[in-house]
Amino acid sequence: MRLHPTAKAESLWVVVNKKRRLNPVAYGPVLHSKINLAPPAASAFWALKAELQRRGLGTLCLNSGYRSYGSQKSIHSARVAALGKVAGENLAARPGHSEHQTGLAADVSITSLGCRIGNFGSTDAYKWIAANGHKYGFIVRYPWKLTDVTGYVWEPWHLRFVGKELATEMKNRKIKTLEQFFSLPSAPSY
Repeated sequence: MRLHPTAKAESLWVVVNKKRRLNPVAYGPVLHSKINLAPPAASAFWALKAELQRRGLGTLCLNSGYRSYGSQKSIHSARVAALGKVAGENLAARPGHSEHQTGLAADVSITSLGCRIGNFGSTDAYKWIAANGHKYGFIVRYPWKLTDVTGYVWEPWHLRFVGKELATEMKNRKIKTLEQFFSLPSAPSY
């Protein structure tokens, strides 16, 4: 397996969490000209979307792709103000600690839900992506009951592009998080 660094913001395998901030912290990726994702994630998103439609599982929506440092600062502040620090930070990363800032993370839903993410985990589209997303290079980044490892509650809508090679290796070895795969410390808090 070809290796990519896990500490460099521009790396396909960068691991960003509550213990590992982006380097550089204000990193901004090159984005695809037609979608708010880095080019490899954008191509994989379109292929995944086409396959879901072909299977009659719905039309995939991109709710949120790349977020700048400034955008994440606003989102984090709003969540913490609304929910308190602990609950807010279980849902929204501090700026510089968000996978969205890499351009490799995609919050998705389907049009039959009005593209809202809330019920995505109960859809056939989600179940299919959870079982087959690796074929397109995606993992569900914040899996069920692994908040103590990732620091985030289950987010079935939050897909992370890591490439087919790593996603397939994780699937084959039944490893659900990047922290576990790379033997990195869990990141339940900052």
